[in-house]
Amino acid sequence: MIASDEQMERYRLTGRIIDLLQSVSTENLAELVSTLEKDAVARMKIDGDRKDLRINCLISVDYSDSDRFFKDYIHDISSGGVFIKTRESFSIGEEIVLSMSLSGDENAFRIPAEVMRKSEEGVGVKFKIQSQVQEDIITSFVDELNDRK
Repeated sequence: MIASDEQMERYRLTGRIIDLLQSVSTENLAELVSTLEKDAVARMKIDGDRKDLRINCLISVDYSDSDRFFKDYIHDISSGGVFIKTRESFSIGEEIVLSMSLSGDENAFRIPAEVMRKSEEGVGVKFKIQSQVQEDIITSFVDELNDRK
C-alpha cells in the first residue's frame, strides 16, 4: 500500500519529533506530555470521541489500592468512570476500589475501577462493573445528574 502525501508528511514530522526529544530534559518532557494529554482530552470532548457523557460534580469518595486508603473528590462522572482530583500517585492499569454515596442516604456504593489516565490534577478511572445492578445504579445516578443541568 502506498502512503498518501499527508501520511508521509506525518511520518516525517513524527521522526523529527523523536529526534528532537532525545535532547530534551526530563522536566521539559514531562511538561510536553502534560500539554499533549490535555490537548488530547480537549479534542476528545470536542470531537465526541468519548464513549460516555461526563457530568461535572463534586462527590466525596473513599478509595483504596492494594495497601493504601484515600479520601478525595470526584470532579466528573459518567456511566463508564470518574475523574478523581488527587495529588496521590497511581500507575496506569492500577486497580482501586471506590466507595461513594450516590444517593441521599449514607449507604456507600462500592465498585472496583482501573486507572486509565493520570495528570497533575488527578486520575481518570474506568469502572469495572461486575453486575447489572451496579451498571443500573451508576447509569441511573448519571442520568439524574444530567437531568438536573
